[in-house]
Amino acid sequence: MSAMQIFKLPSPDSGTDSGTDSGTDSGTHNKKETISVCHFPSTKKEAPIFHWAHANGFNAQTYSPLLAPLATACEVYASDLRGHGHSTLAADPATLQGWEVYRDDLLVLLAHLHDKHRQKIWLGGHSMGGFASLYAAIARPDLVAGLVLADPVILPPYLSYSWAHHFIAHLMKRSTPVLLEAAALRRRVLWDSIAQITAAYKGRGAFTNWQDGFLQAYLEGGLLPENDKRRLACAPAWEAANYRITKTNLHHEIKKLTMPFTLLLAQYGSTTSNIRAFQAAKSDKIIEVVAGTSHFLPMENPAKLRAAILHRLTQ
Repeated sequence: MSAMQIFKLPSPDSGTDSGTDSGTDSGTHNKKETISVCHFPSTKKEAPIFHWAHANGFNAQTYSPLLAPLATACEVYASDLRGHGHSTLAADPATLQGWEVYRDDLLVLLAHLHDKHRQKIWLGGHSMGGFASLYAAIARPDLVAGLVLADPVILPPYLSYSWAHHFIAHLMKRSTPVLLEAAALRRRVLWDSIAQITAAYKGRGAFTNWQDGFLQAYLEGGLLPENDKRRLACAPAWEAANYRITKTNLHHEIKKLTMPFTLLLAQYGSTTSNIRAFQAAKSDKIIEVVAGTSHFLPMENPAKLRAAILHRLTQ
């Protein structure tokens, strides 16, 4: 199995030109800001290139148990999104107006990987990361070979943006008024040790059905030292701000997809609505509900997702 490497990608002075207006001040970049990227070098020559984007509140290393074995067949990258993990991009909750900023950040990395490897990049992602990967592919199809998405957040086209977080909370079985946003804001930030937070998280809440290795990987990538304690790398206020989302439906754009894609959906509490938009796409597509999984299907059934990725990249 290939050993994981971590490198920092300096971000350019200005946001990438994705062809659309990001509509958010937090989309700007400067030389002091960096994108932290996990890299699993391939043991195969001329391997396809695959990038994975994580869910809100998590980090790239969370998915190491899923991604590391893929290095036998492809070159694997996974970046920490803005406000998560070890990336140092500005993350002010007061300026966040939508998830377009994640698309723009991903396009910076996508251009870098394309220039480095001289081939189109396969994009994958979970939840918010799945949405960002899809949005980036729509913006720059010339750089993207195809998609593998695990329960991306795609809201119904009729839904008012102001009700978006209510909808997601309902899907993920959170009863109102205790919504995801409020739950994030209550999250404990400082911990005495990794052992303490492991004991608090293991087998509970979102982590209930995670397979071995994922919680440890999440903590390795999601905690930063602060004096003699450990602090969550993703600030609860930033995680909460991401639930005050704007546009995440993209139904018209999805119907126009021509690149190959695989869409895996949770059986319970899926955040992907209107599957008909994906079914209408005139492309090589695989759409499947993964039996017995929740929204956290990458951690609950990594073997299924890994097989889907390998099928796409090696067929």
